[in-house]
Amino acid sequence: MGYPDAVGRDARRVVIVQSLATLLLAAGFGMVGGWSQGVAGLYGGAVTVVLTLWLAWRVRRAGAAGGGLATIYTGAIARYALAAMGIAVGIGWLKLAPLPLLAGFALTQFGFVVLWRRL
Repeated sequence: MGYPDAVGRDARRVVIVQSLATLLLAAGFGMVGGWSQGVAGLYGGAVTVVLTLWLAWRVRRAGAAGGGLATIYTGAIARYALAAMGIAVGIGWLKLAPLPLLAGFALTQFGFVVLWRRL
């Protein structure tokens, strides 16, 4: 098993955990605060999942092409910019509730903890 295969397997595990956390969080906000807060939590978690998928794609591409650290660092900068834009679109343009959106975004980041089990 090569490096790209290992990255793909680990990314799949993280995305599954993040997706489950997103659904649970959105359901909780939906039960407590109503449909609009559930959608906001779902959107915040979805931003995290999409960025994780994009990160995995960039890392696999850097490993396969020998791009190295420069590719990973530029991808990290772009990832932060896309996260800020995704949150801004959700709160500003879509008018979603800020607390569930930010909670969905922040709490689903803990999906990366599943990788610590391997260390």
